[in-house]
Amino acid sequence: MVIAIVPNLLLNPLMLVTLRRVTSIQPTTKIFMASLTLCDLCRSLWGILILTSLLADTWLLGSFLCAANQVMLFFFTALSVSTLLLLTVDRYIAVSHPLRYPSIMTVFKSKIIVCSTWATIIVSSILINGINPFYTIQVIGHNKRLCVAETYDWRVYLILVLVVLELLTIFILYAHIALIARNQARRIAAENQAGNGQGGQRINTRSTTTIIIITGTVIITWIPTLIRLAIASQNQWEPHVNYLAYISTEAMLLSNGWMNVIIYYLRNKDLRQALLGLLTDWRQRLSQRFRP
Repeated sequence: MVIAIVPNLLLNPLMLVTLRRVTSIQPTTKIFMASLTLCDLCRSLWGILILTSLLADTWLLGSFLCAANQVMLFFFTALSVSTLLLLTVDRYIAVSHPLRYPSIMTVFKSKIIVCSTWATIIVSSILINGINPFYTIQVIGHNKRLCVAETYDWRVYLILVLVVLELLTIFILYAHIALIARNQARRIAAENQAGNGQGGQRINTRSTTTIIIITGTVIITWIPTLIRLAIASQNQWEPHVNYLAYISTEAMLLSNGWMNVIIYYLRNKDLRQALLGLLTDWRQRLSQRFRP
């Protein structure tokens, strides 16, 4: 959990500042990237509360925060996959309809989409989970207190179906994006070959590699949670085993936050240059401030 949380707390705020300095990225895309980054940051901040119970080896935050933990887990799980889906849809529109993209996805529309997504998930999380919380404090062993689910009901199946549908949509869209990018690369190579009578240029596979990395990361970090929910919904685990499974899969989801930084920020040349420029400016300011 420390390895998952600390990089998020260090990298995501830095990426939000860096994103403001870049001008080569579409403003609408920057809004969706900022939404995903902010979601990862907020999830990590809440993860600090969970980390305190791990370090203390018992739940110290009381019954109210235990019930609130259920609401926040539902909220962050739904929001994480939803913001990733929004960014994927934005990229799909940009690739499949490049000429119409500025009119289809305006800055105002993107802000409305992001704000409505956050608001809808916040309200639904409170209404669905806040009325009758199923996360309770259970005492096991030598007076060890754990904040775990006492039982599972329809809400677990709801989040399971929601995540599966959105992940499948993401995979389908990225598969279509990869197909479009490959067809465009082949057409450009054929036109170059016909124009100069030579062998043409090699097809650029960077976009396909990026898509493979994105989908592979999603599979690695999200599939364990889906498996855990599917098994735990049958109420076959003891409280301590359920708690260990929850912590392990939650660490995987938190790790997806700093993996998103590598995929969407550090692999982008313009964002890397903006980050280096930002760090250089900070270093110069510090050197001038402490210069004798």
